[in-house]
This record gives sequence, structure tokens and C-alpha cells, in this order.
Amino acid sequence: MSCRTRLVPESRYDLTPDDYAYGPDRDAIQMIKATGALPFLVKNLALHSFEKRLSSKLFREAGMVTYPSEVDALVRHCAIALSVNTLPETFIIQDGKANAFTFGNEEHAFIVLNSGITNLLTKRELTALLGHELGHVKSGHMLYHTVAELLGGGIGVSASFLGLSFVTFPVRLALLSWHRESEVTADRASLLVVNDINVIKSFMTKLALWSSRGSAASGEFSIEKDKAGVVESTTELFHTHPLYVNRFRLANDFFESPQFLTAMRKIETRLDLLRGLVPVCRFCGRAKPTEDLFCPTCGRCQT
Repeated sequence: MSCRTRLVPESRYDLTPDDYAYGPDRDAIQMIKATGALPFLVKNLALHSFEKRLSSKLFREAGMVTYPSEVDALVRHCAIALSVNTLPETFIIQDGKANAFTFGNEEHAFIVLNSGITNLLTKRELTALLGHELGHVKSGHMLYHTVAELLGGGIGVSASFLGLSFVTFPVRLALLSWHRESEVTADRASLLVVNDINVIKSFMTKLALWSSRGSAASGEFSIEKDKAGVVESTTELFHTHPLYVNRFRLANDFFESPQFLTAMRKIETRLDLLRGLVPVCRFCGRAKPTEDLFCPTCGRCQT
């Protein structure tokens, strides 16, 4: 409750990013890490200052989600399913826009929701949204998202300020491409949390409708009929997110894949065994190996 760190040690039952990551996203992260200097400079010269300013603003102007509350329970549910090590701090901004984002790092992450999106989505759809944001945390996306946003979005001033003016236009396009691929991975995490492709469909349809029309009042819009998605352009080339029609197609492909079934079985097994994965026997109180389901002292099963 204080440090927001999980109490159950890591084990082979934990979900890992490799269990659900979109291949191009995984490859891009490895390539970006290999650059070394780029993430280091952004983290030390830009990210710390950005985090400090934004977190200070949140504590002043937004409402922090606390225990017990419905949103806090949903965040914890998603974090347990995805085997997240540290719970993000979650804030709600009183704003009618349907928006949400995550920032920080894997050790201290923040999820920010606009009140508009909490009012727009059902409980299951909000769970999908939080699963998406926690998917970014679990997958180690946040630092590299900062790289993409600072250098990939055509903000030459930022690149120059950081001494990174050598980053070429093709590299910026590549960073934007990776950013879009990372959203596919986060959508997969979202699907694993709710285990229902129809929830993902309704969730994305509402957001696409809100983005394109500013309202969710009409029921005529559907993902299948969406030819433009969140932008009117016919290309994703200069955007950080894929078009919603493409996002849903890729999510549905994952839902129908053996990889999804394997990951879901892993989540379900971990949830079944979670009560037993503790370092102390819940019957006799003696220490035991975390992954042993039977206490070596009293012999009783922990599940």
C-alpha cells in the first residue's frame, strides 16, 4: 500500500513481454537500446525534467486514484494479470476529452486519465484501456516513447537542444514507425486483460468515433466501416498511433493466434497458483521456497 511494489517475488509463472509482444516492436526496442547514447541523453537531459514538471502539475491539479476505489481496483486487476512489478500512480484530470496516457519509467510510472474517457467507457472497456496503458509499462516503452516524441515528431528544436541534430528525417520516421508498433503490443496486453475481442472492438470504436466526430452519440460508426480512423489522412506515416481499423485488425489476428492462447493459459495458471506463491506457509507460518506449493515443514498445499 505504501511503496506500491508487488509482494509476490518473480517466478516462472509471470507473464513476460515476450509472451505477447508484437514482433516488429520487440525488434525495434532491441535496436534502439543498441544505440546506447540516444536513450541515455534523452533520459538524463529531457525525461527527468519533463517528469518533474508533469508530476508536480498532477499533484496540484488532478485527483489521485486511491485505495479503495473502482479505478484503483481495475488498475490492480490489470497489474496482477500482466505481472507488473510496481503499480503506477493513477490520476484523473477533470477534462471532457477522451484521452489517457502513461509517462515515467518502469520503476515509477504514472497513468493519467481524463474524466471524459472514464465517463465514455464501460467498466470492461475501462479495464481494456488500463490494460493498454499498463502494457506500455510492462513492455518498457516509456523511455523510448519519449525518444520518439522528442525526435520523431519533427521537433527540430528539441533535437538541437539535446545535441542530437544529427538525427535524420528517415530516422525520425523510423522512430514514429516503432511508436506505432509499440501500440500494437499494448493493444495485445489490453486483450489479455479482458480476454474478449468484442470489448476491444467497442473500446476502439468509441475512441475512433470520439476522435473523428467529437462525440459517441451515434451508433452508426463501426471499426469495420472506418476508412480513415483517427486521422483523415490515408497514411500513418507521420503519426504515433496506427489507424483504429488497423489496430483492431492486428488485435483480432492476435486473438485468433496460438500465441494468445498460450499467454492466456499462463495468466490463468498464475492466477490459480497465486495464493501459493508466497515465501511463508499460510498454515504453519514457517519459511518455504516461493515456488513450492507444498510446505516442506507441515506438508500442506498452499492453494
